[in-house]
Amino acid sequence: MMKKTPTMGRPGVALLLSLIVLTTAGCSAAGSDVADVSNGPGAQVTDLYSGETPSSTGGGAVPPLSGFPGNQSGWLVPYVFEILGPTVEQQVVIEQGSYVLVRHCMAERGFELLNEPPSATPPSRSTMGFDYRVGIISQERASQSGYQYRDGDFGFSRLAMNVATTLPGWTREYERAYKGDDGCLGEPDLALEEGVSEQSDEVWRLAREIDEQSVERAWAEPVVTAALDRWRSCMAREGYSFATPKEAYDAFTGFVSTAAAPRPGDSTATPSEIVTAVWDASCKAESGLGELWPQELWRARWTMIQDNLPNLLVVQETTARRVVNAQALIERYG
Repeated sequence: MMKKTPTMGRPGVALLLSLIVLTTAGCSAAGSDVADVSNGPGAQVTDLYSGETPSSTGGGAVPPLSGFPGNQSGWLVPYVFEILGPTVEQQVVIEQGSYVLVRHCMAERGFELLNEPPSATPPSRSTMGFDYRVGIISQERASQSGYQYRDGDFGFSRLAMNVATTLPGWTREYERAYKGDDGCLGEPDLALEEGVSEQSDEVWRLAREIDEQSVERAWAEPVVTAALDRWRSCMAREGYSFATPKEAYDAFTGFVSTAAAPRPGDSTATPSEIVTAVWDASCKAESGLGELWPQELWRARWTMIQDNLPNLLVVQETTARRVVNAQALIERYG
């Protein structure tokens, strides 16, 4: 049993899983346009990815993780479709093309689109640093929000099209035109896919397989299992008996949005949750789990992608086609 009794709630993993579609749609191969957060809450994450990491299994060097989109979307290590998917610059074009088409469609139906135009500036790097196996590793972040996340932590949300229905001008007729069975919100999906080769189920299956198997490979690495043992010992010093970091964040409300209080320090996390999360993050630093886990996961995932790259290139081809289609929409309706 734990020494400290948390406020129990249902795990937030299912909620976060629903965000994968959003984050994979809005990730980047981050470059010089990505904001520097070396002094922010995710400092220990970004510093870790400043160069090549030594292999515990003799697999050779891998590229630094700092150049890949997991740092953009909020995940400690990006998923396959994040790595191969659109850059933030490409996603900005796709968002703008989608917006002007929806705006044109609504105007044809006699309505002015209520949504704010998407930003033309790529978003700054997310400092979330979250992973399902180890949770968060930033002590500063834990002290602000416990085990919760805030709006914007996962980068892009699709087209900023989730407009509050309480806005002036939102009527039943507007809603039907906007997101009814043949609503304008569905128009970009059709227009952006024109000329795109259908991604086979095999590609999606392969990507999911790499995502899942790389996690299992990394979790079984001796350096990771040893770090996990050290983490348990560290947690036990304060009376906690969690077997894994996931048990720690699941003991509270999991990872759920604290959107009503998006500023640092305004989280609705309970004091007990924050105390637990801070100690948890400090134990990840002391044990090395917070550093070793993303290293090994990145290595395993990158290696599996390279081994299967010829079968995955259709993802990049699809992105290129969608960007061309978005540019055409901007030229026509912008």
